[in-house]
Amino acid sequence: MLRMQSLSTLTLCGMLAAATPLCLGQQAGTQPSRSAMRANQQAADLMNTINKSEISTAKMMADRTQNAQVKDFAQMLGNDHQAAQTKLESAANASNIRLHEGAMMLRQDRATEKHLKALAPAAADRAFAASQVREHEHAIQRLEKLEPQVTDPQLKTEVRDYIPTLRKHLAEAKKLEAELHKPKGPGQ
Repeated sequence: MLRMQSLSTLTLCGMLAAATPLCLGQQAGTQPSRSAMRANQQAADLMNTINKSEISTAKMMADRTQNAQVKDFAQMLGNDHQAAQTKLESAANASNIRLHEGAMMLRQDRATEKHLKALAPAAADRAFAASQVREHEHAIQRLEKLEPQVTDPQLKTEVRDYIPTLRKHLAEAKKLEAELHKPKGPGQ
């Protein structure tokens, strides 16, 4: 009887082990499910779009601003997002993920850039800082929602490394925004 229970337990364990990939959204073998592949693609495309947009906007603001704090912030953004883009492209190539850009997000970012260019320099600095707070809050929220669904190990590592970078940018953007909205005293 004990031998029969052990055999049944082993059989059940074997069935569970075989079914585990299916329960985790993977087919037998190493192929991820369609929903997992979709999450991988969405995360890669989101990061790709964010990076390209941030690099462009940061360069424009670094060239345009007359404020040293804004210039430093813009240069940090450009450098960090360029480094993140290089890592993303490497991970995507290794995982056979083709990178695309989100058309709607790019249109919004181009509109923001156009708006920033139309403003006086000090107003553009304030609007830039405010837009960076909004955009980084939104990006963090979207990536944190996607991250648990990402199944590709290299991409998952990039997403996990990327979120703290976005949080750092958000904190810096909030500090910059507060600094730019401080009233200036006489003689400043």
